[in-house]
Amino acid sequence: MLNNESLLEALKDAIEGTKVFIVEVKLSATNKISITLDHPDGLPVDECARVSKHIESVFDRDEEDYELQVSSPGIEQAFKVTGQYTKNIGREVRVILRDGTTFEGFLTHVSDNEITVEWTELSKLPGQKKKEEKKFTEVIALNDIASTKLNLRF
Repeated sequence: MLNNESLLEALKDAIEGTKVFIVEVKLSATNKISITLDHPDGLPVDECARVSKHIESVFDRDEEDYELQVSSPGIEQAFKVTGQYTKNIGREVRVILRDGTTFEGFLTHVSDNEITVEWTELSKLPGQKKKEEKKFTEVIALNDIASTKLNLRF
């Protein structure tokens, strides 16, 4: 029978032994299944197809009457799980806290409870024409984060 528990069990079986991790799983009342997966090196389309075939082998589409979508998160989507933070260490991010404070910088550290973002700013020294580069570091609790996205610059 198709339910959240059986779906997660089948999904975990499909990704066991790989570096693929679950970002999000949605099962609607109308049996529309939406699975978002990721991988530290990016998720190839072939891996999405493999997981999709595994799910289809576990649940008979005719008996369960479901719609299945397996994909990777888009680069414009906010991070949802710690694995996405870890995957993006060294990349520039934009972090918005629940209180509205925003930080833009490079993600340098991730733990189970917090992340570290670092950035530099140029500031003019009093009485001098020369600007000095100042380095800033902010340790942010994951619970305080409303949204984190890659900060893409073109």
